[in-house]
Amino acid sequence: MKEQYAVCHLQRGSGNDSGMSCHIERKDANGKTYVPDNADSSRTHLNRELVSFPDGVRNRTEAIQYRIDHAGLSRKVAGNQCKAIRIILTGTHEQMMKILDEGRLDNWTEANLRWLNETFGKENVVSCVLHMDEKTPHLHATIVPIVTFERQRREREGEKKYNTKSGPRLSADDVLKRARLHEYQNTYAAAMSEFGLKRGIVGSTARHIATSTHYKQQMRQYEENIAKLQEEVEKAKEGKSTILALFGKGDLAKARKELASKDEELARLQAKIAKLEAEKATLKQRHESEIAKLRNGYQKEIDAAIKRAEIAERKAAVIERQKNRIDELDCKANPQRYRLSSGAELIGHRFLGNNHYTVTLKIWTRVKEIEYTDVTYLSDSDKRLHAFSNGELTDHEFVNACFSAAEQVNEIQANLLSAAIELATGGSAQPQVGTGGGGSTSELPWRDKEKNLKKRTAIKRH
Repeated sequence: MKEQYAVCHLQRGSGNDSGMSCHIERKDANGKTYVPDNADSSRTHLNRELVSFPDGVRNRTEAIQYRIDHAGLSRKVAGNQCKAIRIILTGTHEQMMKILDEGRLDNWTEANLRWLNETFGKENVVSCVLHMDEKTPHLHATIVPIVTFERQRREREGEKKYNTKSGPRLSADDVLKRARLHEYQNTYAAAMSEFGLKRGIVGSTARHIATSTHYKQQMRQYEENIAKLQEEVEKAKEGKSTILALFGKGDLAKARKELASKDEELARLQAKIAKLEAEKATLKQRHESEIAKLRNGYQKEIDAAIKRAEIAERKAAVIERQKNRIDELDCKANPQRYRLSSGAELIGHRFLGNNHYTVTLKIWTRVKEIEYTDVTYLSDSDKRLHAFSNGELTDHEFVNACFSAAEQVNEIQANLLSAAIELATGGSAQPQVGTGGGGSTSELPWRDKEKNLKKRTAIKRH
């Protein structure tokens, strides 16, 4: 007896997988009925959605987004992130038809739903559609890959250990790990055993064939079969020529009988060739039609994406103008947040290096035509760095927090800014010695010189 296998196929969706909703729900985004070529439209009404959508959710695409919006995710979902995984659940055709004939199909669908809910979490199973209008009854299940377990990270020697944030997160990679895929096949086969379906061969070399590959294989087979029939036609014609030679020997009755037989054989072969040519043309026409539909669907999706991008771009431009206006008003209202304590002009700053423990900060300043650079080192946990990253500090406030007034300028610049520096530091300033090469420091920073000055004053008084 032929083995009857359970079929469980998982595949990533692209984005929110809206492109497949049309096929699965048998309707487009506007609610218009859509029946693919391989489906029987007279049986489409037998298809069923087995999962109820939340209030206000109209279709599978919205159900995917609803789950993401209500999952309590702490991290923002990237635009190119996989938001849905498609699962096809069925079995060998003969056994599935037997389950249908025995009236056990409802029990089969309930067992599939139980397995989906137990394996991926009931709240993550956002859609499950039973298709009855194709050759074999099957389910299209949709899950949102939200997990709550911590991300497993391979530790490397000398690498800093980061704390892993707990809580739900969207991760198709974790759901589709090789070990878990193997486990899904085992548990699904166990759930389907009561329906006479068993697990496929472990380590089998059989692979799913892409539609385009299958089409090419079929076309190649047609061409090979037609070529073989053409060879048989040529042989039949050669045989007919041999028979005609019998006329010269006077065996007319035998020749006529054999000619009639060869004519029948030629007619039969020609009919087979014509049939194969027609099937080949039909296959080609159907494939081109399906490709055209896919292209039209993709084009609609591309057009919609372009439209969304244009809207987002306009919104971003408005937000950017508003942000610039806010910065402009803040600059007027709080000018101290937008100047260096030394009085020099801040040309720019940059973070250098790629060290896990420290961050190298380099600044460029200018006084009139004289430029200067300086460098400092910050811990990656420095509160000033975090405040700047969160937008709490302006560029100037951040530099002021990390560099004293003396560290922001060299000696020549300090002389040009002596009045400004005295005002900023509350006393006569001794700038750090340097020629503008960057990175050099005085033997004693200003704060240390001030401490020594206070000590000497105290000694003189005593």
